Amino acid sequence: MILKNIFLYPDLVEFANREQDLLIVKDQTRHICNYLDRRLAVLKFHVDAFNRICVIGKSQSQEMYINSSSVLAVYIPFNMDECRSIKRSELGDYYSKLLKEGLKKCAAKYEIPIDALLSWLEEMKQDGYRNEWIFKEKTFKDHDIKCRLDCALTLDEFTLRLNVSKKGIELFSELILTTPPDEIAFQYKFKDVLIENDNIVVITRMNSESERVLFRTMIPAG
Repeated sequence: MILKNIFLYPDLVEFANREQDLLIVKDQTRHICNYLDRRLAVLKFHVDAFNRICVIGKSQSQEMYINSSSVLAVYIPFNMDECRSIKRSELGDYYSKLLKEGLKKCAAKYEIPIDALLSWLEEMKQDGYRNEWIFKEKTFKDHDIKCRLDCALTLDEFTLRLNVSKKGIELFSELILTTPPDEIAFQYKFKDVLIENDNIVVITRMNSESERVLFRTMIPAG
């Protein structure tokens, strides 16, 4: 199996009575975990029995285990009140610390790319915990333009921006999608950028014709 995903969240059963806090923390941790996931996709690290690691915060310790869905669950000490009292400016360091604790615990028993994971977390810290990437960049020679879809994931939201340029000069830049910071909320909402009838069209992954187009705009003059 190839290790594909890292998750960090509070125990769903223990904190079920704090649903709002639980949802906030789950969302906030995705911007760091997604950063790791994208690098794992390039690394393609093979493991024997699991393809996902879930670092789960729990007040009482529990042994790690691999479930029937090939998920390695590892538990770390966690206090919801402490977590929710952390200043927003310090949350990156806080969540990174929790991830490091869980990943090191995994590495003590299983072979995972721990050095790479820790290096990526440090890299992200040095970059101010920014998670930004180019989803797609296409040149349309017939129209002499280049279109680029830029993604950004923060503690609070995911954003998608369409940029259009000609010979290095920006002609158009607009935020075309904002969602909660969770792949489930955004990953199906964009797939490609096309030219149709002198329009720049960003299409989704949806099968329904009525939901096929996320954004459409005329090709800007330039």
